[in-house]
Amino acid sequence: MIEDIKSLPPLPASISKIQELCMMSEVDVNALAKVIESDPMLSANILKAANSPLYGMSREISSIHQAMMLFGISMIRGFAAANAIKKTLPLDMSPYNTTIEHLSEVSMMQQALVRLWYGEADKSMLPLLMSASFLMELGKLVGAAKIIKMGQEKLFASQIEESENIAEIEKIFFGMDSYEISALMFEHWHFESHLIDIFRAISDSEPQGYGAVLNVVSQAISLKEVLSEKSIERALGSIEKFGLPLAEFEKAVAMLKENIQK
Repeated sequence: MIEDIKSLPPLPASISKIQELCMMSEVDVNALAKVIESDPMLSANILKAANSPLYGMSREISSIHQAMMLFGISMIRGFAAANAIKKTLPLDMSPYNTTIEHLSEVSMMQQALVRLWYGEADKSMLPLLMSASFLMELGKLVGAAKIIKMGQEKLFASQIEESENIAEIEKIFFGMDSYEISALMFEHWHFESHLIDIFRAISDSEPQGYGAVLNVVSQAISLKEVLSEKSIERALGSIEKFGLPLAEFEKAVAMLKENIQK
């Protein structure tokens, strides 16, 4: 798997520039908007995502600058990176019994849950959580491509279908789960170490901080279950175990369910 990741092509130059701008101590919002707007498809995808009912906006977001003001730099950065990665990697998610469209929807719902939960619980954690939550599932793209290359689509898909724990099946086939694959991907592309460390922490037996939050989110919303009774029950158990804000989570889940139904 490590060799597969080392062979990944570089991301587009525009994404490198976006990363560079976002990592500055004082982000030049106008310069960042200009880089994003130079790619019409990227701009359209960001605005489409930002106007999703999942985020419960009361008015239409019509410009990149407006989206950055409402959602923050980190969220826009996550959108941009995810868009570039999906252009770079194969998009056949059949080994996971799903589609790239469903993977994208799951990522958006995970990010929406994080925004609603930690917008109430601890806003200081939101910037990194917003980026990480939108990108953490993308390791599955590399995993799916590896399974197809190995010719084990049917075996992998059948085990994914039968198991409640996707990560355990990934570890059997890859020697690591898709969150570790995500960490290695973004390390390969020279993203900052804080983001990479968060991905690695998600699957820890006793994750702390950001990793604990995303561990809970990944249990509540996954490729197989989206805010089902069972997935929420598992998430609540982890919240108690990790000592995370419970009332804010329950409120966020209720709000997200309402937004999904719109």
